[in-house]
Amino acid sequence: MPSAVEIELQAELSRLRAALRRERRARTHRLEINRLAAITSGQITRRGVAEVIAGGASEIFDAGWVMVGYLGDDDIVQFVHGPAVPEPIRADWNDVPLDVAVPMCDVLRGDVERCALTSRDDFAPWPILVAEADRAQISSFVAESISGEDQPSAVIGLGWADEHEMDEGERALLDELVEIAGLAFRRAVKTENDREIASTLQSWLLPQSLPDVDGLSVSTIYEPGKDELEVGGDWFDVVVVDDRRTAVVVGDVVGHDVRAAAEMGQIRHVLSSNLARSGDAAESLALTDRYFHGRESNTMATALVMVFAVEQKTLEIASAGHLPPIVVEPGTTARTLDCGLGPPIGSGLGGYGSVTRSFEPSAVVIGFTDGMVERRETPIDRCISEFCRMVDQILSTSSGPNSVRDLTAAVRARAQRSAENDDAAAVIVQAH
Repeated sequence: MPSAVEIELQAELSRLRAALRRERRARTHRLEINRLAAITSGQITRRGVAEVIAGGASEIFDAGWVMVGYLGDDDIVQFVHGPAVPEPIRADWNDVPLDVAVPMCDVLRGDVERCALTSRDDFAPWPILVAEADRAQISSFVAESISGEDQPSAVIGLGWADEHEMDEGERALLDELVEIAGLAFRRAVKTENDREIASTLQSWLLPQSLPDVDGLSVSTIYEPGKDELEVGGDWFDVVVVDDRRTAVVVGDVVGHDVRAAAEMGQIRHVLSSNLARSGDAAESLALTDRYFHGRESNTMATALVMVFAVEQKTLEIASAGHLPPIVVEPGTTARTLDCGLGPPIGSGLGGYGSVTRSFEPSAVVIGFTDGMVERRETPIDRCISEFCRMVDQILSTSSGPNSVRDLTAAVRARAQRSAENDDAAAVIVQAH
């Protein structure tokens, strides 16, 4: 029979082993938290951050399930579920009004900083939680605030199937997770706000209406990027130079943010003013380039200028580093046009030239930005060739007044697909 000393030694050894296991587990979980911090740094939306946190927290805390909630529009809480959340709860708890009486909404409203419910007896103040406990398969629950600037930016909820009280190690891990989640949510909120401002600014700065031009039909397309960061740079414009000539412009500012949207408005107005004054495509680009280079603002943009003289049936084209336009003439297939390629606006390099060619009635010219055609990991020449084939297909099956209308609809649909990665703009011009 072991002596008292041996029993005490065995007990102490068991305690040390348990402490070592806890320390190893805590170290592993901290590494997981660091990994989540790295992943969330690349998320630009609150939903993206919530998905990373909900998925990672399920592993860290061995909880039955995890939910993360954040406040959306109209005081509606958007919930993101971890992988173990039962399907009925997922289906019914995607979004709820902020005033619903459940612990996660209480925390998100700022009524309390946290709720720690170690048994179902603690659920009593929340009748909805009591009613949902069986479906949710939980007997204990913790809701913790994720801090924002002035109020909680989000809330995390952890549920366990059995009665559970978080120990000191779990508490420390949750504090660390909440801290990195708070930083990620604050970054995402700023990004979402910047995108909304850029998108609104973009819509204000683009022309709200186009002048009527005898002898020309002009259609324009703009589609903001669906990626949260891809908005703000592309533009188009139509400038009546005099009673004989009309300039059509399409361009793209380097960058996709609020600054790019503001710079787009500046470049558009300066270039339009130069076109209205000089009427010369190359000279207008040179003047605009010189102006923005002299400001030392680091503004950089590409632009395509097309000056149509309808009575003379001519088209003058000049480019500041922009993709060439596509032309379709009666009896021919779509092809790109030589456009006197020069450096981007803002480079200060100058040296712009123009190309003048005939532009017969019924001919169609399309100016576009790279967001309209470009696909990742595909050479740009191949992307433009595919765009030309689409144009040929539409015009070969449509005729008369419907041709440009159908082409515009097809290009707009393409822009909506292409805008997954970038904003997109195009101008379609046809001579009567």
